[in-house]
Order: sequence, then C-alpha cells, then structure tokens
Amino acid sequence: MGILRDKRKNIYNKLLYRWKNLGKYFPPGYEFEKERNSSVLVLALAAGYSVRFFRCLKDARAMLYYIDGNGERVLRPGCLAEPFVQVAWSCFAMFLPLYLFLAVMMAEHYLYYRRETKSIYLMRRLPKKGVLLKSCVQWPLLAMGIAAVAGILLLLVYYGIYLLAMPGECLPRFR
Repeated sequence: MGILRDKRKNIYNKLLYRWKNLGKYFPPGYEFEKERNSSVLVLALAAGYSVRFFRCLKDARAMLYYIDGNGERVLRPGCLAEPFVQVAWSCFAMFLPLYLFLAVMMAEHYLYYRRETKSIYLMRRLPKKGVLLKSCVQWPLLAMGIAAVAGILLLLVYYGIYLLAMPGECLPRFR
C-alpha cells in the first residue's frame, strides 16, 4: 500500500511541477497563469458540454421504438438509427470557442511584445530566427493539440457507446 501511495504522490508532484512551470511556453515576463487557467477552464467546459451526447443518444434511440397496445416498447420494423455524426455533432460545439480563444491569444502574445515590453524590434534582431514566432504560438498550439486529443478520445468513447446503445439491425450501413 505504501509503494502505491508513494508512486501516486510522485506522479502528483511531477504534474504539479509541470503545471507551475508552463511559463516556458509563454513570452518572457508574461503573466501566464490567468491564460493557462482560462484555457483549462474552457477545455473543461467543452468536455462537460459534450456530455449532452447522452441526451441526444437517448432521443435518437427513442425514435427507433413505438409503444404497442400492451404498453410495451417495440422496435419499428425497417427503421435506421440516426448516423453517429448527426447525433454527436452538436455536442462538440464548445470546442470551437476554445480554438478561437487560443487563436486570439496568439495575437495577444505578439501584442505583448509590441505594446507591453516594447521589445518587438529586439526580438526580430535576435540571432536565432523564429524565437518571436515560437514564443507567440507555443502555448496556444500545445493547448490546441491537447484539446484535439481530448476531443478525439471523447469522440471514440462516444462512438463505442453509440454502437453499444443502438440495436445492431438499426445501425446505418456504410457505403
């Protein structure tokens, strides 16, 4: 039991260290905590909003049945379930504001050099080309990648649930 607890504590300490040291992905001197926390909050809201999938799935499944004279649910003969894309499409709508927020933050990082530190010309003259671009887009691109992976994982899990919840004879056929 002690070894497992130590392992969990070690993993927690590593994650906490990385969480606190994300400043290397932002422009030097930039107050990154608010942006980092906002990005994580919007990602959590997007993932939470995707849970609407279960309600959409329930509605799509209910369309496959009717209630007969005895009050029992009976599968409609010859009906097809809504395709997965139609069921899940609106459930991932909150990922778009996250991507827009991160795109705006790229421009905000550039404006930080231009307005706040007034070091835009110094950054352009640095011997290593691309430092300015890298510090402006590194965090937003990393966060977009994390959001894309989270969205794909959710989509795969929801697709598996869709396949399990829908009757096999009602699943749409792929051409």
